[in-house]
Amino acid sequence: MGDSRTGQLSIMRIILVVMGLFALYFASMGSYPLVDPDEPVYGQVAKEMAAGAGWLTPHYDGKPWFDKPPLFYWLSSISARVFGPTELACRLPSAVLAVAVIFLLYFLVKHDFGRRAALFAAVVMGTCLQTIILARAVVTDMTLLFCLLGALYAYRRWFDADGPSRFGWMAACGAMTGLGMLAKGPVAPLLLFVTFFIHLWRTGRLRRLVSWDALAGIAMALIVGVPWFAAMYVLHREAFVHQFIEVNNVTRFLTPEHAKVTGGWYSYFLNIPVLFVFFFPWSVFLPSGLLRFKGANEGAKLAGIWFAVVFVFFSLSKTQLVTYIFPLYPAAALFVGVLLDKAASGELGCEKAVRRGLIGAILAAALLAVGLVVTARSKYPDAMMAIAALGGILLSAPVIAFLLRGKPGRAAWAIGTGMAIFALVLMFGVVPSITPAISTRDIIRTIPRVADGRVVEWNLRKPSILFYLGFTPEHLPSAFEARRLLGKEVSTWVICKDKDAPLLRVKGSVETARMGGLAVIANESAAKRKGSVRN
Repeated sequence: MGDSRTGQLSIMRIILVVMGLFALYFASMGSYPLVDPDEPVYGQVAKEMAAGAGWLTPHYDGKPWFDKPPLFYWLSSISARVFGPTELACRLPSAVLAVAVIFLLYFLVKHDFGRRAALFAAVVMGTCLQTIILARAVVTDMTLLFCLLGALYAYRRWFDADGPSRFGWMAACGAMTGLGMLAKGPVAPLLLFVTFFIHLWRTGRLRRLVSWDALAGIAMALIVGVPWFAAMYVLHREAFVHQFIEVNNVTRFLTPEHAKVTGGWYSYFLNIPVLFVFFFPWSVFLPSGLLRFKGANEGAKLAGIWFAVVFVFFSLSKTQLVTYIFPLYPAAALFVGVLLDKAASGELGCEKAVRRGLIGAILAAALLAVGLVVTARSKYPDAMMAIAALGGILLSAPVIAFLLRGKPGRAAWAIGTGMAIFALVLMFGVVPSITPAISTRDIIRTIPRVADGRVVEWNLRKPSILFYLGFTPEHLPSAFEARRLLGKEVSTWVICKDKDAPLLRVKGSVETARMGGLAVIANESAAKRKGSVRN
């Protein structure tokens, strides 16, 4: 009887986990458009690759594209071959790899801290804001994190291994490092090598870097990661070196891409608020967990070094994006998970730290809720109610958790459940209301698909136009040129900002669509045309 009940509970837990993962990452994933400026670019490269542009050299708008290495494009293209070049297909690799990241983290933490701490860490990682966002995004960050975490896990097992298994674990570490190179470039092996070097130095085992198994790992990394870069150099020479190495790696690190935001002395500290906001709601527990357990065992030491290396490296970079420090989130989740585990075990200091963290979470959630409402009022008034509901969920989750005082385990599950509900409201309530403002998909669909028509754009450069229109419209140099084209007999549609629409009016022209800050102006010939609907 007891075994039967235990089995039923296990099945129920599995069902709840599956439902939670679906709500967080997969629900409604293909219903909303690719969001400018980044998603449509990655989606278009994958779309062209799946359509036959070639699997070796990525292409964007028919031209070689070296912004990122090809691993994510390969995965997304395979998905597009199976499901078609849709939003679902483009996003699916990120969602699947997000689940893989959670399981990898579980096994990494379990190795040093046990099953319950690993479970808490997995919940923390899986339900923070950044993971939810990136699991649903057509970007390379989740792919990179999967490779990096796989390499860290294999290294951790290699560090403790004896005998032939050391070769196996280090070979796996090398393979994942090589895949990391194919996901984002040289930054992957650089971050990993610096971390491993510091860890081995601090543990007095630096000689293991020249062991046969370590050399085998290095060889495996080179075998997996280098051939594509060598092929690109042979095929494209200066174009590849300039766009990938110089522009997208060296220049981005040394020169601010967004000079108004980063590049000054204050940019060295920007990742502190970034970590607080995007690791929310768990960021309030991170200082206590990090300070208490950073030296608890070899796994904690490795996590602490990894956290510091990633944070410092990307804080020194002149170009900074909120996704850059995402690779340190598993380490942060480890420390918070261990804190929750110790609090659940009754350790008084950890229990107090969790209670203080919950109070901080309530205060922070209240501020975030107010910020969401203010943003909705100014930018997305149509989504006001849904965004206010998001703020309410952010606030209610830590409040409920706090009311469960004395039961840190249940408090953690309460917050995790709250974030799953947050994801559902975001996808089904907020996103449908703001879709026209974040992508050109809906306004592009108002333009008929006709063989002899002309679609142009003025004062507007949005990558989603190419993805949804199927070609890059001619960019007009002036409003005069737009009016000249609208005065011709050839059916013409001009996509522009809605505030610019009055400047383009000519006799017979008609505004055929207006949404999300954009407008479509058609001449008399185009206004009378009907064609197939764009998907």
